[in-house]
Amino acid sequence: MLRKVLAFGALSALIALANAQIITNLEQGGKIYWKFNSGQYNITGSLSLSGDISASDPIEFTLQDLNNDGLAIDLLLSVQELFPDLGINYDLPLVGTVVSQNASEAIIRWSADTNPNQCITVNLNGTEIQVLITRLAGTLQARVTPIQCQNNPYDPNWQEVTLQFEENGGDANNFLRVEGLLFCAQGLNAVAVVDSMDWEAYGGGFTGVFGNVNGDGVVDDADLLQVLFAFGSDDPDADANGDGVVDDADLLTVLFAFGSTCP
Repeated sequence: MLRKVLAFGALSALIALANAQIITNLEQGGKIYWKFNSGQYNITGSLSLSGDISASDPIEFTLQDLNNDGLAIDLLLSVQELFPDLGINYDLPLVGTVVSQNASEAIIRWSADTNPNQCITVNLNGTEIQVLITRLAGTLQARVTPIQCQNNPYDPNWQEVTLQFEENGGDANNFLRVEGLLFCAQGLNAVAVVDSMDWEAYGGGFTGVFGNVNGDGVVDDADLLQVLFAFGSDDPDADANGDGVVDDADLLTVLFAFGSTCP
């Protein structure tokens, strides 16, 4: 009976520890798997056009630290991939900001505001138009919650996931705004806004916050030895909780999860 109580307590402590480190798990996983389900666009100015945007295939994004703030949760968004109906071939750097985080959820906002000043070909309803893109701005905001470690729902060949992302904050925090000049000529201004977005994503992985510091999918002697050999150092490969030092907390994380696997 005592063994069961201790085991349950260890499991509860592990879950609480992992949940409290959503951002660390996201960074350690290094990927976000994004799926755009639907949205609407509205073009005003020298051209008046509106319509629905169809769903895109799931996209795999590699997380980066684009603004050198030490937090690797930024991503380079391919506008063409995420919004194929717009036909805008441009990569938009979205910098991630942690709006809030507690033990059960995190709110992350990705935003960008750039001035490409590039003349590109845009495909609108099958018609190709030359547009000088003068401004490209956008925001995506998500509520991120931990989930049971599982195979990637989008593609079993992609890595396992432990975080689920849901659109959060409505149109004020989920939009794309494109300003430009039609035919790359002065005086023919147009503004396109994409909103009413419905999207979802997955991320994280069976990483160090679950005790799997070596990333082989099982918490065993190898993980324990890696932490022990690096004990007292700042070795990031043995720092399970990502706090900058390998100490008792990392050792306990491995011990509590010993024998666990994913999925």
